[in-house]
Amino acid sequence: MNILVVHGQRLENYPPVRSLIDILTRNGHKVTIITKCGEDPGITNPSLLKIIRLPENDNQKSALNAVNYFRKKRIMTSLVEREMKNNDILWTTTDSTVRDLGDIVFRYRHVMQLMELIEDMPAVPGLKYPTLNIKKYAQKAYKVVVPEYNRAQIQKTWWELKKLPDVLPNKMSSTEIPEPKDEIRELLNKIDSEGSKIILYQGSFSGDRNLDVFAEAINALDGKYALYLMGRDSEERKLLCSKYPRIQYIPFIAPPYHLLVSRRAYIGLLPYVPGRIGFNSVLNALYCAPNKIFEFSGFGVPMLGNDVPGLTIPFEAYNIGKVRKEGTVDEIRHLIELIDANHNVMSENCIRYYNSFDLDSIVNRIIEE
Repeated sequence: MNILVVHGQRLENYPPVRSLIDILTRNGHKVTIITKCGEDPGITNPSLLKIIRLPENDNQKSALNAVNYFRKKRIMTSLVEREMKNNDILWTTTDSTVRDLGDIVFRYRHVMQLMELIEDMPAVPGLKYPTLNIKKYAQKAYKVVVPEYNRAQIQKTWWELKKLPDVLPNKMSSTEIPEPKDEIRELLNKIDSEGSKIILYQGSFSGDRNLDVFAEAINALDGKYALYLMGRDSEERKLLCSKYPRIQYIPFIAPPYHLLVSRRAYIGLLPYVPGRIGFNSVLNALYCAPNKIFEFSGFGVPMLGNDVPGLTIPFEAYNIGKVRKEGTVDEIRHLIELIDANHNVMSENCIRYYNSFDLDSIVNRIIEE
């Protein structure tokens, strides 16, 4: 089958999109992707992949300008009209990609994938009104795809969908990682020389994370553990590291090479705090569906996170992690020690959890049913 995947952002910022492409191509589907792609996606069957790169000068800041935004829309819709002459399915990867394309998606067999939990969004970036009325795109889509079961039920209710959205977990397509570049290898050698057990956070430093209390707890454990933070730099990160100077910071590494750091962790940190970020629902972090739960579990790394259903349910069902309920420094220290004492069993459970999801079957069912 020929599939056009449209992703209006940079591909390296969205590991689940890279995984989708890898899964489709290794199952023999021919994929064309329209995206901002600064890095080689590193898939296993590149002969079946055609990449169409969107202009790089249309960055997030300029997209707030209406002239540049509508220019981007014209480019994207023109490319879709051209490419869909030779494709069977149009697969959009995010809510903002649907907004970029607009009503043109109604012409095609449209798979509408969502990375976040939303009710609606502004019709133009940077403007509060008018809203897009995004549910009309979901109601007319061939399939709606979300990464977590509770989100599927919520979106079905909010948008009055006739069918429950398909659930495609944010699991990476493989734990096999290509050979890294020299600068990444140098960084890995430095990490390997760490004398303490690494507790690793990978992600953004936005408002729906609460890293301070974890940093304080780890800092009080007398050097047995080391807290590593990995992601794109920000003022929040700088402030945190200045407050806790023992924190080790690792700059952003494009997928899939970031997994080389993930696999070196002793405990993975998932500090999701419910709240409103952008136009995402306040329930977004509550029913989180982090790719990190698979990126850690795939390498047998137990996890520590906040008490939200998206973490508590799989952690308790499979015994792959612990969640903080009180939020005190003493509680977090205790949970770290519990994970340490049961690390071998929890590590084995992580692998079992990771292997319980067959993404190839899920993706093939979505496009073929």
